[in-house]
This record gives sequence, structure tokens and C-alpha cells, in this order.
Amino acid sequence: MHDETAVPALAAGRPAARPSRLTAVLEENGTLVMVVAAFAVVLVTHLRTSLAADGWMALLSGREVAQHGLPSHDTLTVWAHGRRWVDQQWLAQLVLYELERLGGLRLVMLVHAALASAGLAGAAVLSRRLGASARSTTWVCVPVLVAFWPGAAVMRPQSFAYVLFVAVAWLLLDDLRAPSRRVYGVLPLLVVWANLHGSVVVGCALVSGYSLVELVAAFRGRSQVPRRRSLFLAAAPWACVLASPYALSLPAYYREILFSSGFGSYVTEWAPTTLTPESIPVYLLALGGVWLLGRAPAVVSTFEKLAFAGLAVLAFDAVRNAVWLALFAVVVLPRLVDALRAPVTEPRRLNRLLALAMLAGVVVATAGVAAKPVSWFTGRFPAAAADAAATAAGNRGRVFANERYADWLIWEHPQLAGRVAYDSRFELLSSRQLHSVTEFRNLVDGWRSTLRGYPVLVLDRSDDARPRAALVQAKQARTISAAGDVVVLRRRTR
Repeated sequence: MHDETAVPALAAGRPAARPSRLTAVLEENGTLVMVVAAFAVVLVTHLRTSLAADGWMALLSGREVAQHGLPSHDTLTVWAHGRRWVDQQWLAQLVLYELERLGGLRLVMLVHAALASAGLAGAAVLSRRLGASARSTTWVCVPVLVAFWPGAAVMRPQSFAYVLFVAVAWLLLDDLRAPSRRVYGVLPLLVVWANLHGSVVVGCALVSGYSLVELVAAFRGRSQVPRRRSLFLAAAPWACVLASPYALSLPAYYREILFSSGFGSYVTEWAPTTLTPESIPVYLLALGGVWLLGRAPAVVSTFEKLAFAGLAVLAFDAVRNAVWLALFAVVVLPRLVDALRAPVTEPRRLNRLLALAMLAGVVVATAGVAAKPVSWFTGRFPAAAADAAATAAGNRGRVFANERYADWLIWEHPQLAGRVAYDSRFELLSSRQLHSVTEFRNLVDGWRSTLRGYPVLVLDRSDDARPRAALVQAKQARTISAAGDVVVLRRRTR
């Protein structure tokens, strides 16, 4: 007999249609996809503000590597001329320069946006892989986006590190749940990272910390992982840091950068994180994370707790380190949120529609930005100002430029190499030279002596407002170009 209650599709002899894998993913993770995609859209549409001193320095250094090989001594500036230059980021710089040669600044900036967005998306995928719900991961992502933004929005060699950080965390946390030889994959990742950006020390600390926790567990009889493996993985990451053409010079380089530089007095990103409206999300993640760990301590491992605490300390030690806390928070905190709330039913159809709409927005935004002229990306660095400075300097004149504009000037006018006072590579400057920059901006007695020998000045309208006004009012300099925030002065010489 025919079953009158059969589903129509079955009655017609056809199996019930199942949603595709992509559809199922979007229906289950719609809000999360929407938030991550929204970040990508905002990042892409704000690329006109993403090119700064670090980006110009990377492009200029990449050109030096491509044209002259790996540098050993500085030839770009006056103050650091002849000093040992350990170009630890050489690989990232070379890749960025080659991208510029291949597709211009548009391609460079879009690749930067893709790398930053991929880092955030990878952290969200890892969170879900570890068992967190899509809804809790979405909630955690909201403050994370704000904390991640200041660092991720700037195009620089660090852009390559976000994906590597997540990949290292992925291998470690996978190994935590099912130990295997795949964990050794962190070592080649660290070798590549060591030639891309100095933040490789964060990745090394994660691997060593994981191995030490594992070793303690083995001594207590709580782990079956061989102790020799733990000992090897505790030490090997630091050898990976030295897998560089600058291997012998790197220990002194990292000691200077990490412990002796005092950059926090001159560069905002290197200063400790203090409570400001901009840093509230960092405080929220750190303090909220500690509270969640206290409420549901059994949900995450000892390693995850220690790693989160260590990254929180780093985030407060320097503003630039907040990105690592933000990415790790996405991985760890959603499971803690799940432990404190009842599960919810996802609105599957609405999720799918919202996710598809936002993904379409990413495509449209990317296409729109890809069609922009190069001047859209370099709006804060007007070509007219660079041309005016180069013309005023002539064939032999020197230029005193704000570190924000020094590398840009040399990039636009290579003939200025060796004639610009200093640039954003503060690690090449002596303490006296660093102090002189501050004295110039604050009009400390003798500040004019800093300009001796520099007939052309390229200053920032805001940062250098006081010395610029003092020079013009005293008729010791006159403005020859003012475009955007860039002001070019010619000093009166006797």
C-alpha cells in the first residue's frame, strides 16, 4: 500500500535535499561570519589611512634588498650612516616590495588587509574547532575587533605575523588534545616568522611555555608525552629565531629592541598601555578574561591560562602587543562564556542571509578599492610636498624630516638617500640623537643646533607645530610647500 504520510520528495522517488556544506556552515556561523566579514570591509575601505612610516620603511628596505642585497650598514640616513644595520624583517620587506613591483600599492595594501583579516578569521575558526559556540565566539569578537584594530590597520611587516601566530596556536592546542608529530610543524613556521618580523619571540614563548607545562605534567605522571620531546620543543624555538642571514647579530639586536631601547619615550606604540578610551577594549579583554577563568577554570587547560595571562602582561607592557592578546582571546574565551550561559538556537535562515550579504560586501568593497587610483592610498603623503623638498635640496642639500616622512621621501626620490637626517629605524640611533629629536619638538635650549647643516625641513603640521612656528616667526625659515599635514620649509642660511 502507498504510505499517505510519506514526505512528498520521497513519495516522488527523490531523496530529501540536504543543504550544501557551505550553506550549513553559514547557517550555523552566520553571526560570526558577519562580524569577521564586517571587520574586513571596514579594513579594506580604510586602507587610505593604513600607509604610515612603517609601511614606507618596509617598501624602501625591500627595494634596498632587491637592488643591493641584504644590507649590513646604513646608507640611507645621515645620523646612522655606517652603523650596523640588522635588517631582521628583510623577507617581509622584500615580499612587500615585489608585490609593489607586481601590482603597485593597490596590491600591497589589499594583501595587507587579507593577511590581517585572515588572522582574525583563523582565530575564530580555531575557537569553533575547539568546541566554542558560534554565538559566544561572536560576542568575544566584538571587543576583540576594537583591540585588534590599531595594530592590524597599519600596513607593515607585522601583517604577515598574524596568520603565523594563529597557526602556531592551532598546532599547539591540537597537540594538547591529541599529541602527535604534527606539533613539530611549529618549527618551520617559526623559521619563516623569524625572517618576517621580530614578534617571532611571542611565538617562541608560546611553544616553549607549552613544552614546559607539558614537561611538568610528565614529571607529575599526568602526561604520557616523552620528556625528551618536551625538552626539545622548549629549546628548539629559540634556535629557529637565529635561522636568519643575520644569525650572529640577532641576540644583540633582540636585547636592544626588547630590553634596552627605551622606545616608549619616543614611539607611542612602544609605550605601556594606560587606561584611555582607545584602550578600554584591551582592559575589558584582560580583566574580563581573568574573571571568566575564575568562574570556569576547568574549561581550559593550564597552558591556555598561562598563555592568556602572559599575553595580557605583554599587552599592558606595550600598546603594540595588544594584537596578540586579542587574537588569543578569540581562541580561549568563547568556551568560558559557553560554560556560563545556556545554549541558544541559531536563526539559521537569517544567519545565512546575513552572512551572504556581508561576504558580498567584502567582494564589492575589495573591487571598489582595487579600482582606486594610487593617490587614494597615499593621500596623507602628497607627491607635491615630496617634489618640493627634493627640488629645494637639489643635488647635494640635506633634509631634516619628521620620521613619519623620511622613508617616504627617499622612496619617492631615491637621490635623497644618505642626505636625510634620520628615519623610523630608531634602533640605529644613539641615546643622544633620540633625545635631540625630543628637544627639537619641545624647544629645549639649543634645539636649533639639531638643524645645523639641513637647509630643507619636512615637518608634520601637528607634531612639529611649535618648532615650525618658532622658525617662521623668527624669520629663520619660510614655508615653500604645505599640503595636508606635510609642511616643507627652507631655512635661511648665512
